[in-house]
Amino acid sequence: MSRAGWRLLRELLRPRRAALLGMALWTLPEALPAALSGRLIAQALDGGFLAGRPLVGLGWLLVFGAVAAIGAFGSRQVYPHLAEVIEPLRDDLTRRVVLAALDEPAGRAGGPDTAAVARLVRQIETVRECLAGQLLIVRHFVVTLLFVLLGAASLDPLLLPLIALPLALALTVFALLLPRMAARQREVLRAEEELARLAADTFGALRDVVACGAVRRADGDLSAAVDAQSAARNRVAALAALRRTTVAAGVHLPAVLILLGAPGLVREHGLSPGAVVGALGYLTISLEPALRTLVQGLSGSGLRLAVAADRLARRTVPPPSTPPLPSPSSPAPASPPLTLSDLTFRYHPDAAPVLDGLSLLVRPGEHLAVVGPSGVGKSTLADLLAGLATPERGTVHLPGTTPRHRVLIPQEAYVFTGTLRANLALLAPPGTPDAQLLDAARRFGLDDLLDLTGGLDRTLHPAELSAGESQLIALTRAYLAPAPLAILDEATSELDPAAEARAELAFRRRPGTTLLVVAHRISSAERADRVLLLTPDGPHLGTHPTLLTSSPTYRALHTHWTAHPPPHNDPMPPKRRPHPPTLAELTADLPPPGTHHGPGIPSPAGRPEFVDDRGRRWRKVRGPLDPRLTKRLLTGADEVIIGRSAGFDLHHLTPTDRPTTWPAIKRLLNSTTERPSYHPYEFTSADGRTLLYIEESC
Repeated sequence: MSRAGWRLLRELLRPRRAALLGMALWTLPEALPAALSGRLIAQALDGGFLAGRPLVGLGWLLVFGAVAAIGAFGSRQVYPHLAEVIEPLRDDLTRRVVLAALDEPAGRAGGPDTAAVARLVRQIETVRECLAGQLLIVRHFVVTLLFVLLGAASLDPLLLPLIALPLALALTVFALLLPRMAARQREVLRAEEELARLAADTFGALRDVVACGAVRRADGDLSAAVDAQSAARNRVAALAALRRTTVAAGVHLPAVLILLGAPGLVREHGLSPGAVVGALGYLTISLEPALRTLVQGLSGSGLRLAVAADRLARRTVPPPSTPPLPSPSSPAPASPPLTLSDLTFRYHPDAAPVLDGLSLLVRPGEHLAVVGPSGVGKSTLADLLAGLATPERGTVHLPGTTPRHRVLIPQEAYVFTGTLRANLALLAPPGTPDAQLLDAARRFGLDDLLDLTGGLDRTLHPAELSAGESQLIALTRAYLAPAPLAILDEATSELDPAAEARAELAFRRRPGTTLLVVAHRISSAERADRVLLLTPDGPHLGTHPTLLTSSPTYRALHTHWTAHPPPHNDPMPPKRRPHPPTLAELTADLPPPGTHHGPGIPSPAGRPEFVDDRGRRWRKVRGPLDPRLTKRLLTGADEVIIGRSAGFDLHHLTPTDRPTTWPAIKRLLNSTTERPSYHPYEFTSADGRTLLYIEESC
């Protein structure tokens, strides 16, 4: 095993010293039969059966049985301590593998690392299971060997070299074989990973393989990978045959030497027949099972442990020790600049580069806005800085030593079901106080959400949040992360201009923060220290006023943004109600009922289908009215009619009402509070138009 593998195992076992000590202490009674087996057999023969006192001999054998029972009890007590050592390893190793996978660039052009799945599932379980076996095997062999040598010496010191020298020779030969066995085991693991990678790539692109007529080639590649794995396993099996020679040399050779030397030892040195049999008992009862288990274990699970630990050690990182988050009043820590040198990226080797030779230096604490037409590489640049893509050429030097010193906030905000505290503190240092969470939340304008949910302990459901609220939560979470580089890739697209300005200002005021914003409003570029304009002709860097003067493309973008500002589709409401509104509250500002669609619809009262006054047959939509069904219904409908079970139409909504009213209807229908039940019905006309009728059962 390499130093990296040993270091990984030491780091995993170091926090569990108490459990390891408990295992060692219970090993002593477990190994008691090995220590006393030969001595008790000698006493039973010399003092009992050979002396004509069979009851005495039988008594010594009964004592041996009692000692064996004590050993069994000690062995049973070892396993709870073993579980305390081994079971937490899965979580530790999984955390390390996941952190390593997140730290590696995704290499968007190269696809995902499917071999990481094999490492996570197979190699973590290999380390956990094999380490458990090695802890049991090695500690038992060491204690057994010590007791066997002491026991043989207590019978007669002349027996000690007859046992120790052949055993030392056997262990030396076995140690010399281990590196070759480890190399063969590494070949097996590499073959397994290659087969897993090739199978995932082939089956994932099976449609393309068939369409391109590459079935025979793909089949040949998979067959070659299977043959390589089989050959590697056969080479491991061939070396396994040599293991038996070490057991023969370590146990059977001393037994032969003792039997050959027994007449001389008895006649010339006064060794008793019982001592000879006792020495053979030490070899066959105690040493042989322990040595056989050691050889089989080290050459099997031990090698798998060594190889898997080495590979995981190279591909994992230890749990991060997160630096403390600086407070707004603390001085900014020293941070190197963000430097891009000759950065080039393309999505395919034959495609034109999205970024070609981009070089840039962003000073610590600087606010840089990235603007440009669609498709020029703004989000690609953000991915490269965040480590989500690997450049074809060039380097990126970050203001930190690890990828955890940068944070990317994409346009699609991630909020999970859980407390507001858990969502905000996801990237914060452990133990961040609630006061700091609340201060950050208020900096980003989450006061209304805090009042609505009842503070940090209220459970959030993503479907009940507006897009703007989700983005504010994601921005606050990133603000609490101790990362000197913050990358906002249109992360404020669902906020109004005031909320966007407040969010950027909060990052600007955070000590030691370099801010890079992929802008979708001209106001964001106006607030930045410098602006990076990406165009098909190349990048242009300058301040907002200088680019207005020197770049026609930037002037055109500025004119377009000023004349057609990007809409904020889901603005933050100034004040949210503690419960979803009723239909009457929701539609209070709409035109009066019945003015758009004529006669009313009779109440279906929950029936599977009904016919209205126009002869239209409405069918009830099956399934619970969950967020997924609600989204499908509201997205696919050309018109929506909302009615009461009293039998008259309440309101009629067309697509023109969608931007302002339909999001509120969706939140109402997905509400889990105590509200009336809703029954959706659909009608499809002859020209393919879909109407949706929602009945409120009062």
